[in-house]
Amino acid sequence: MPQLSDEPGIVCSLNGEIIPFEQARLPVYDLAIMQGATITERLRTFGHRPYDVDAHLDRLQQSLTLVKWKGLPSLKSLKRVVNKIAKHNCQFIPKTSDLSIVIFISAGQAVGDANGLIDSSKPTICVYTAPHPFRNWADGYLKGVDLIIPGIRQIPRTSLDPRIKMRSRLHWQMADQMVREQNPRARALLLDENDNLTETSSGNLMLVNDGVVLSPRVSCTLDGISRGHVIEFCNDADIPMAFTDLTELDVYNAEEVFLTSSTYCIMPVATLNGNKIGDEVPGKITQQLTSTWAGAIGVDFVQQAGSESKKIASGTTPV
Repeated sequence: MPQLSDEPGIVCSLNGEIIPFEQARLPVYDLAIMQGATITERLRTFGHRPYDVDAHLDRLQQSLTLVKWKGLPSLKSLKRVVNKIAKHNCQFIPKTSDLSIVIFISAGQAVGDANGLIDSSKPTICVYTAPHPFRNWADGYLKGVDLIIPGIRQIPRTSLDPRIKMRSRLHWQMADQMVREQNPRARALLLDENDNLTETSSGNLMLVNDGVVLSPRVSCTLDGISRGHVIEFCNDADIPMAFTDLTELDVYNAEEVFLTSSTYCIMPVATLNGNKIGDEVPGKITQQLTSTWAGAIGVDFVQQAGSESKKIASGTTPV
C-alpha cells in the first residue's frame, strides 16, 4: 500500500502511486483518450466518510467482468485506496462540506496499431476526489429540475450492456448540450430504440402513479445504487414499487417524478419538455423518501446543499 507523502495538498492515486493531484497525467495514447475505453464509479462522502463503498466496488467489478479486462487490483486494495485518499483530502475542506470520489479504469495504453488492431498494456487505474458540487443541486431540491427528451437515443443494449458504468459519454454530452440550448437548467432524459424512457446522464428515473413507485426496467438502464436504497425504503414503508416500460405519457400523467443518484441521492423533477408534473414539487412520497434517507445516514443533505451553496456563492467556502 503506497504511503502518503508528508507534504500537504490534495492527492490522488494513479496506477498504484499516490501523488499530488496536479501531477496526475495520462499519455495521449491511453485508451481512455484514444477510444473512451474507461470504466468508472462515482461515490461521495457524508460527514467526510465514504458512503456505499462496497456497493460501488461490487458494481465496478460487474463492469470489469463484462468488458473482460485483466491485470486489475483486488477490490479490497481499491477500498483501502479510496478510504486513505478520502481521509487525507477531507483535511482540506470545511467540516460541513463533502467530497465526490471518482474511480476510473481504462483499458490501458496503446502500444501498437499494426493492421488496425490496438494492443494495450495493463489497465490504467486512478482514484481522485473533488469538492462535492452542492451548487448544482441546492435549487433543484426545493424547486425540482427540468427534463427534456432530445432526439439522441440511448445506446442500444445490443451494442453496449447498460450494466456497464462507463465514461464513453459523447452521446450524453451531445444530448445535454442539445437540451440546454432550449433550457439552460435542463437535463436530457433519453428514450431507447422502442420509445421507452431510460435515464439521465447522472441518475435513474422514478415516478409515482396511483401511489405506486415505478422505474424503467433494469434490463435497459444502469442498476443504480441509489435507486436500490429507494427500493429498500419503499419496502420498509409498504410503498408499492415496480419495474416496467415507461413512456413520455406516463411521466405527464404521474403524480410526482424524481431522480436518484449517488451525487444528490434523490432529486425531484418539476417539468418534462416544459410540461409541469404533479400538483406540488417535491411530491409527498418524494419528501417521505428524502426524509427517510436523511434519517438513515444522519445527514440532512437538502439542508447541507442549501447551506454550502450559499457559502460558495458568498466566497466563504472553496469551490
